Amino acid sequence: MNYLQLVQRLRQECAVSGTGPTSVINQTGMAGLLVSWTNAAWVEIQGLHNNWNWMREPFGFDALANVGEYLPAALTNTLTGQPMTDLRFWHKETFRSQRTSIGLQDEQWLVEWEYQVFRNTYRFNLQVPGRPVVFAEKPNGKAIMLGQVPDQTYSITGEYQVRATNLVADADVPEMPEEYHLLIVYKAMQSYGLYEAASEVLSRGQIEYQKLLTQIEREQLPDVYLGNPLA
Repeated sequence: MNYLQLVQRLRQECAVSGTGPTSVINQTGMAGLLVSWTNAAWVEIQGLHNNWNWMREPFGFDALANVGEYLPAALTNTLTGQPMTDLRFWHKETFRSQRTSIGLQDEQWLVEWEYQVFRNTYRFNLQVPGRPVVFAEKPNGKAIMLGQVPDQTYSITGEYQVRATNLVADADVPEMPEEYHLLIVYKAMQSYGLYEAASEVLSRGQIEYQKLLTQIEREQLPDVYLGNPLA
């Protein structure tokens, strides 16, 4: 469902009189509240966990010779082909590199180093360019630094977690599995129920929300694995 359809479904579930709305734009009164509650529910659901699978995206970029630092906006989401302007945090265990001239058979892991150790090692005195084998994230932003500074072009790939988004236009569709879109409606019903002191709507929203939340957490959170024994 898109944003408008979610708001329309919310009105129906809450048994608000009338029809519509016909748009989410410039709504006032109860229609405006329904629009606001729907978006607020979507934002809250995105923030329930910091590792929702649907919010994990791939990235890639070419690290050029003698250039050792890269900002996210200069990188590319390889799924959408768009600049990576929605970074929340890196999945640092996924970073890999390969010499672009060779390809996948040259792929190797990049290992994260703590920033100060990295800086004292790879940004101290004159450094000879070579193959990047480690990286660090700058503490005052999200820039990625490579060590060594590349001696030729390397293709860097990995994954990152995207920031929460807002629903704005009628046709905006939540970036979550469609079969769970009603989770947004059930969460928004709770806001309506509290606002109107409608205990039946509040209770139904809570019950249906929790049932659907359990399902999506089972499907859209990473599996938990036990580590290897210590001895």
